[in-house]
Amino acid sequence: MRDIICFFILIITFSCSKPIELKGDWKVNALVIDNITKKTVPRFPIMSFRSDNLVFYFGTLWIYEIQGDSIFLAYQEEPTKIAQAFKIDFVDHNHINLNYSRRIAIDSILGFIYIPYQSQWSKIN
Repeated sequence: MRDIICFFILIITFSCSKPIELKGDWKVNALVIDNITKKTVPRFPIMSFRSDNLVFYFGTLWIYEIQGDSIFLAYQEEPTKIAQAFKIDFVDHNHINLNYSRRIAIDSILGFIYIPYQSQWSKIN
């Protein structure tokens, strides 16, 4: 009997939990490049999510879509063509992490390397 009550309490708790809402302004707190945390965080512009799937990211207005643990950005002129993609981690209601790989050309090997980046953001209240 106690197991059944615990099960229903868990169902109620998870069904009533509020999903994380991105709407609002976000500022960067930390930057991790190739698993090394930068001591000084570069001055990133504020990222601003709007309710109509629009986001201002680095001075450009994008259309965004979240699918699973990924967020995709597209230009308004070509909403079906993905311009940027990130893995998004919802830490809590006020913190997110964006993960992506930066492609860098290496002339000596006539190829590319990929460097992992993670930016940590907090909601501005």
